[in-house]
Amino acid sequence: MCPKRREVKGGSVIPAYKSFQTGLLGLLIYLAVGMSCSYGFRGSLPEHIQSVKIIPFRSRVSQYGLEQDITSRVIEMMVRDGRLAVAVENQDSEIEGVVVSYNKTPYSYTSAEVVEEYKLEIRVEISFMDLLQEKDIIATESVSTWLVFDPGSESEIEARDRLLEESAEDIVRRCLSGW
Repeated sequence: MCPKRREVKGGSVIPAYKSFQTGLLGLLIYLAVGMSCSYGFRGSLPEHIQSVKIIPFRSRVSQYGLEQDITSRVIEMMVRDGRLAVAVENQDSEIEGVVVSYNKTPYSYTSAEVVEEYKLEIRVEISFMDLLQEKDIIATESVSTWLVFDPGSESEIEARDRLLEESAEDIVRRCLSGW
């Protein structure tokens, strides 16, 4: 089918389908914007999972309180994320974790062979269970997080807090987006 042509003042000819193309482009932009507004940020979570219980993490390391601190931070991250409601009963899913290692090792030395920086590393084994369908979403997976700190500008406790914050982010990201 040939496009219809129409005469315009001055003797030039403009194809009629130009206005059709402009309208079609406008419609496509409108649909794209409309679809992007309705997109949810649930990642790859099944639709039936709306809530999660975070079981207090356990620990296999000697550092006191790591399991409580990481549990608190995972709960905070989950609330901040907002994709799932954190519940204590009638939940659709649950997350469990075990701190399996926590290490502080020298990372770099000065020319006088004095430790200049340390590496802190934590490894947590997590599992994420769909309680409604009674199946594992994540069946025991290891999440390792590490950072380097300078003891001259930051205490180990401050570095540990940063490490736990990053680890909690990694755990929540893995549970909600990574499967």
